[in-house]
Amino acid sequence: MRIHTAGLSALMLSAFAFQANAQQTSFGHVDAYYIPRADLELSDATGSAEDDGDGFGLKGRFLVSEQLFIAAEYQAVEYDDSNIELDQVRVGLGLGLPINTALRFVGQVEYVDVEVDTPGFSSEGEDGFGVHGGLEAVLSPQFSLHGSVGFLSLGDTDGPEFLIGARFHVAPNFSLFADYRASRFSDSGTDLDLDDLRIGAGFHF
Repeated sequence: MRIHTAGLSALMLSAFAFQANAQQTSFGHVDAYYIPRADLELSDATGSAEDDGDGFGLKGRFLVSEQLFIAAEYQAVEYDDSNIELDQVRVGLGLGLPINTALRFVGQVEYVDVEVDTPGFSSEGEDGFGVHGGLEAVLSPQFSLHGSVGFLSLGDTDGPEFLIGARFHVAPNFSLFADYRASRFSDSGTDLDLDDLRIGAGFHF
């Protein structure tokens, strides 16, 4: 009986260990994505103006240690009616802290550079920083959810930023993802809202 009990216990522990390992998705990755919907709304005391467009981007997360990582992103959007082009470059340092086998806290600070190109006018740029914190939840070995809340400061303009998304692992090193990012800026009575829906594919390492 003891031999059978010991064997059953070992089998159960092995199964639990396998499941825990299966739920640990690769933390480092490179994503390429398309933005099928990018919305811009500018408003002040005199009224508001809206525009929409599309774009593309690249982003990645590269491990420095087991929990420390470098994050980088380039995104370019062009709006249809105004022909405004909005480019963003972000480079940051982050920390991923496992809460349990299926949940991880992710915090990040980043440098942000934004360039705006308006037809008939010279390009304008602004840089600053961002601070973000959020959770990544592994619901199964293939499917995970992530979300974060942050704050961006670009010169005299600042405001909150929110992101929510999902990722599906087609293979251990390949995934498909979709996320929605909303940035809200305010400066002396003028508000700028940016909303981006992003879909893409990731390579994990």
